Amino acid sequence: MRVFLAITLIGFLSLSALAGTTSHAIYDEVIDVIVHEKSPVERLSSYEVEAVFTRTQTRWSDGTVVYPFSFPAGSEAREYFDRAALRLGPDEVGRFWMERKIRGLGSPPRQVPSALLMVQIIANLPGSIGYVPSGQAAPGVKVVARVMRGKVVSP
Repeated sequence: MRVFLAITLIGFLSLSALAGTTSHAIYDEVIDVIVHEKSPVERLSSYEVEAVFTRTQTRWSDGTVVYPFSFPAGSEAREYFDRAALRLGPDEVGRFWMERKIRGLGSPPRQVPSALLMVQIIANLPGSIGYVPSGQAAPGVKVVARVMRGKVVSP
């Protein structure tokens, strides 16, 4: 009986650990969508954020080229952002960009490994857009949208 209970407990703990690695953690932080401080954009709707990060919209209203930046695939913030802003899971995002590339419709946003570097790039590149955990925006950028509770909202 003890052996059965021990095996059952080990199996349960193994399944729990496995489920924890394959399930999607809930990202409970707020993400700020940021643009260069001189961007003509003051606010972006969820539709506009999606259009910019899927490269459907490639220019701002003043004609400036849009340069989107994102965190690397596999990062928690990136997965949360993609689910909320693009309404795509990690596998779907990969397929989306593969299909667009095959059709000659553009490349995905450039990847930036840290929030600090993201802010520096956005602050120094007119037309750029990215996102960082809330509170990490700095001089040279402005917040134009927020991702919170799985939705894109006004700042």
